[in-house]
Amino acid sequence: MRLPLGIWTVEGDEITVLFREWGERTTQLAQSGVGTSVDLIGPLGNEFSAPAAGSRATIVAGGLGVVPFWLLGKRLLEDHVRTRVVLGARTASLLVGASELRALGLRVELCTDDGSDGIRGTVLDVLADGPPADIIYGCGPPQMLRALCAHAVSSRVPCEISMEETFGCSMGTCWGCVVPVRRGAKQGSGYPKAPGESRQYDYSRVCADGTVYAAADLVWST
Repeated sequence: MRLPLGIWTVEGDEITVLFREWGERTTQLAQSGVGTSVDLIGPLGNEFSAPAAGSRATIVAGGLGVVPFWLLGKRLLEDHVRTRVVLGARTASLLVGASELRALGLRVELCTDDGSDGIRGTVLDVLADGPPADIIYGCGPPQMLRALCAHAVSSRVPCEISMEETFGCSMGTCWGCVVPVRRGAKQGSGYPKAPGESRQYDYSRVCADGTVYAAADLVWST
């Protein structure tokens, strides 16, 4: 099974990846020395859309969900999009990436569930207290993304989120990384319903059709 990792920073022809050491594969990767060869397929997936210059964008990240936003934040600044970053985690030790984002010139607000750093509360609490945005971007734990999508849809604010699933083949052939999307979504399979099928949603492959999805296209299980 492939280990799905997001690209964090890019400088010339060098990239960095940001991950937490928690299992055999990530431990092995973390302990690899200089000169170690690795097998890489990528970069994979689509990208976030960028609003017009002068627009207001809010980036919402939970923990390691910050990974897609160094590149996006850099792009938004270059496109003269007024950008706010809300970065949250359960506790201070799980907050990562703030210094790198601030070094780009981004405004970063921190929050933690236990109040050990930044505002005590969730990213949704901080988001609701800030200025309105023309577009919201998100990445983080599934429950955070579900709440963020619900907020965006109810507020009628365009929202795009980057999703994470375990990749098998990484090429869209094994269908092991699917997420449910509404029927007719451009990132769905497009397969017609089978005779007698009552399912009202389609499936999308995160590795080949994502990883970025419009909040309004996703279907969350109850």
